[in-house]
Amino acid sequence: MSNPDRSSPLKPVFSALSRHVDVVELALRELVGVDGELAATDPAIRSLRELNVLRPAGERGYRLHSRLRDFANDILQIHPAYQSLTGIGQLVEQIPMLWIELEDLRAAGDFRQAEEAEAQIEQDAFDISDMVERNLRLLGLLLSTRFGNVTSLAAKSSQNRYYQRQSEVMGNDLIRLSRAVEKVEAGARERGLQALAGMLRNTIQGQLPRWTQTLSQYQSQIRREIFSMREIERKNVLLARTAMLMRQNPAWKGLDDFQVPEVIAPFLLSKPLIGAPLPPLRIHMDPRDDDRSMKDLMRDEVHLLPKAPVAAPPVEKAAPIKRAPPKEPRAAPGKPTIQALARLAHAAIVNGRTEGAKALSVMDWRAGDQTASQMAPALWLAFATSALRPYKFRVVLVADPAAPGERFRHTFSDAVVTSTPEAIALFRRTLARQLGDSRPKEQAPAAETADAP
Repeated sequence: MSNPDRSSPLKPVFSALSRHVDVVELALRELVGVDGELAATDPAIRSLRELNVLRPAGERGYRLHSRLRDFANDILQIHPAYQSLTGIGQLVEQIPMLWIELEDLRAAGDFRQAEEAEAQIEQDAFDISDMVERNLRLLGLLLSTRFGNVTSLAAKSSQNRYYQRQSEVMGNDLIRLSRAVEKVEAGARERGLQALAGMLRNTIQGQLPRWTQTLSQYQSQIRREIFSMREIERKNVLLARTAMLMRQNPAWKGLDDFQVPEVIAPFLLSKPLIGAPLPPLRIHMDPRDDDRSMKDLMRDEVHLLPKAPVAAPPVEKAAPIKRAPPKEPRAAPGKPTIQALARLAHAAIVNGRTEGAKALSVMDWRAGDQTASQMAPALWLAFATSALRPYKFRVVLVADPAAPGERFRHTFSDAVVTSTPEAIALFRRTLARQLGDSRPKEQAPAAETADAP
């Protein structure tokens, strides 16, 4: 056994807490030592500062030690009038943050720190489960004892509203807990952390339906308590008014003095002797915008009203469709330059069928054609050369003779055209249509020969 006379470091702490309990209770609610100079000379604050019971809160003063504050809050929860439920909101927000940290550590390869983050998630899950179970047991016990003793009806109503707010906060925390744990459990299952995922399913997700249903039943019972308290308050108001009426009229013996005969007098039922008879009484409802039954009645009456006849819109006859007369096909007018090109191609075909004939010169043929001779020599040469090649004619440029002292020249002033079988077949389908009756009569037999197969 240890020596009972041996001094313990806890004795001066508990002794200081006992002597300065007023300062400790004040520090639990607010900061102490705000006045600065007076706080330095206050023996209670100085003694608690030396024992680390009070900690500095910047330049504003001193605050109570966090662990001592938690212990004091646990003690205050046992108070019979207002026992607050333990909040789990901070732990609910901490689980997703720890999961993000766990993913970052695994991605960085720091598996030791990742295991510590996983263990912290498990510890928070166990703490949340224990807190929720304790809150539900405490709330059920408070409901069974009607929340504890109070001294007035107003305090009882305030107490009911307090626990209604407490249950609403807990319900919101359970909703956020369900979303956060579902996300973390799915991520752990996808990344192969089956132990963590199974722990979350068994510890929290499997218990959430029971927690939510139990809390919903408690909230319904609290709402019934609040409604019953409102009825009691209304009846108390009526009772107070009756008591005030009887105090103001001490000679009145109550409602027993007022005698109403069971049979209505005949003269009240007879018709009046003077004036028109009164119309029969009819029940009349005062229409109000906030009366739901009145809204239904007005809607039914509107539906029963006869509908106004609506004239049908006149039917407009569509205008008859007139068909335009078919257009007579017209041949596209040919251009003089295209016709001249067609005549050049025709001359090249005819010249190619002559035995021993050479290739046809473009510039020599131009001298005998009226349309081609009107164009500039260089322009006609460029046009004929570039236009006949797509029609499969073989076109070769004739370079100018070299000047004295030169081997060759890069300029040309003429070109020779030779027909090919492909050019003849293509000429029949295209350029031959541009000739028409514009070709000379002396060339007609040659053209017919060219067109013949």
